[in-house]
Amino acid sequence: MFSTAKLAIVGAIFFTVVGAFWYVSDLQSDLATSQENVRTLQDSVQEQVELIDQMQQDQKDIMAARDEMREMVNRQREEIDSLRSQFSESADGSERDFGKLALSKPSLIENIINKGSASAIRCMELASGAEPTQEEIDDENIMSDCDIGSSP
Repeated sequence: MFSTAKLAIVGAIFFTVVGAFWYVSDLQSDLATSQENVRTLQDSVQEQVELIDQMQQDQKDIMAARDEMREMVNRQREEIDSLRSQFSESADGSERDFGKLALSKPSLIENIINKGSASAIRCMELASGAEPTQEEIDDENIMSDCDIGSSP
């Protein structure tokens, strides 16, 4: 009977050690899986942070472009208003009727329009890459009227 009790105790100790080994091995496996999950999550978080940073930079770029466009639209409105006033105001600021002036002095208006058209065409040529003449280079007013720098 003593040997049976010994055998039972040794068997219980053996199964306890095997069970403990199995439990620790399972814990180690779970830990390795958890560590891999943590690494994956950290990588995902890093990617998300980079994406958020890029999106914020893109948003700043878009806002800057929007402000630039708004500024350009305002500048163009001012130019349009200036052009409109050229037909309805004289150089001294008094009102004038361009239609009446055109009826009373058609050749004067024709010459002014032809000169302006020729100037606009030349500005388009310069903006398209044509070489400025020496006279155009020397006269900065021509280049500034075309809104082009002194060199192409």
